[in-house]
Amino acid sequence: MLSEAERRSLQEIEQRLSAEEPRLARTLNHQVRPWLFYLLLLVFGGLTVLLTVIGALGPAFQCMLVTAAALVLRRYPIRLR
Repeated sequence: MLSEAERRSLQEIEQRLSAEEPRLARTLNHQVRPWLFYLLLLVFGGLTVLLTVIGALGPAFQCMLVTAAALVLRRYPIRLR
């Protein structure tokens, strides 16, 4: 937890960075591109269905785990301190 003075200092640094280096500030604030997330869901979700239909249940389960992990990490991102 930051103190009020530390929060003000951090906000001032962020504003200065945005003014001096707007491209860098946008890059730092930008999360994973949404199209990449949806592509991952489409590929692994599709593979899950296809592999289930052809009877390859082991690989289908693995693809389902990747899809589920992507959904969970989208909702609860890992934040390193």
